[in-house]
Amino acid sequence: MTLLELTLTVATIVLAVSLILSVRRWRQFERKLATSAATSSLASPEPQQDRLMVSSDNAPAMLIDPVPALLVPQRQHLFLALAQAVDTGVIVVDAERQIVFHNEAAIHLLAGQANVIGSGLIALLRDHQADLLARDVIADGERRELTIRPLATGRTLHLHYVPLVAQAAQPEGALIVIRDLTQISMLERARRDLVANVSHELRTPLASLKLLVETLQSAPPPDIAGRMLEQMAQEIDAVTQLVDELHELSRLESGRVSLKLAPLAVGPVIERAVERIRPQADRKQQTICAEPAHDLPPALMDGDRIGQALLNLLHNAVKFTPEGGTITVAARALHVTVDDPPSREDRPPHPAGTWVLISVSDTGIGIPSRELRRIFERFYKVDRARTRHAGGSGLGLAIAKHLVEGHGGRIWASSQEGQGSTFWFTLPAA
Repeated sequence: MTLLELTLTVATIVLAVSLILSVRRWRQFERKLATSAATSSLASPEPQQDRLMVSSDNAPAMLIDPVPALLVPQRQHLFLALAQAVDTGVIVVDAERQIVFHNEAAIHLLAGQANVIGSGLIALLRDHQADLLARDVIADGERRELTIRPLATGRTLHLHYVPLVAQAAQPEGALIVIRDLTQISMLERARRDLVANVSHELRTPLASLKLLVETLQSAPPPDIAGRMLEQMAQEIDAVTQLVDELHELSRLESGRVSLKLAPLAVGPVIERAVERIRPQADRKQQTICAEPAHDLPPALMDGDRIGQALLNLLHNAVKFTPEGGTITVAARALHVTVDDPPSREDRPPHPAGTWVLISVSDTGIGIPSRELRRIFERFYKVDRARTRHAGGSGLGLAIAKHLVEGHGGRIWASSQEGQGSTFWFTLPAA
């Protein structure tokens, strides 16, 4: 059990216990009230008002006649304090499944109307199964749990039903605690995807290695054995690259990589990355050049880390550009006067300021427009059928994204399928 689950469980128990304990105090008060009413009725025959006021911050006060003690949470200061303090949704319903209390978190998680006191539970939950489960809890007094995914919010919500029972009698209502498991579900899905992607990426080189080893065990001619050993070395390099990139991405995502920021000129960093990738470009007879502007301000950056991000972009450009193609690295100053609106489509929303904009353009196969928003995801590959022989782990762009955003910059891409792509990223000017 995680710390979050333990905290929510304790909060649920405290809420339920506070309501149940309040019954005894209310019963004692009722007995005193009855005794007082009997005494006063001898002196005055006028009928006594026996209606109780129920109100909350969420709705105007209303009269309920009579109101069971468990269904007046407003009288329990501890209950109200806990209900408003936790980020868990809390709903109290009566025996007819009418809402008598809810906190603000419940309205937020369910995207409901603000004024639902006195309405049916179905009006807030908008889930037939969840409403029927509350009926069953009130009918038999047994706790129940349910996970729902409302279409209105897209959240994953876990509902825990607790019957409100007074002195072993029939339940007078139910307490519903709502936990938001959306983030946990996303993390679990990411974990499953990671395992699936890693196993997929390892399956091909390991299968090739197994086949090559079995062939070598049959003592092939020396020239064939030599070629097989070279192929084995390539497959081992691919596995080693995958493990190294996974380790690097893990360190970046966990925040264990410290950036050594300093005002540095962008030109030398670009030149070093271009020279490192040039041998690969020469083997494909590609033209690669750098065109940094002469009046660039220095950037506040970690030169080694930005060089790594730039090298990842250049490696992709070389890999997906056919022989004889052209790759260009450019840099210029970018002045953003006001923060970009969130709805901007040509690039991620960018904060105001002076930035150094670096671009890597190629004349390669391009990227379909529908794929552009996903290319920076881990292990994501555009149309595996087209890129089957290109190799790579699918982690290079994810690493580049983490490095750039760690500097406070943004990274994005533009492309026309069949004509080439341009990757852009920004760094804060020093």
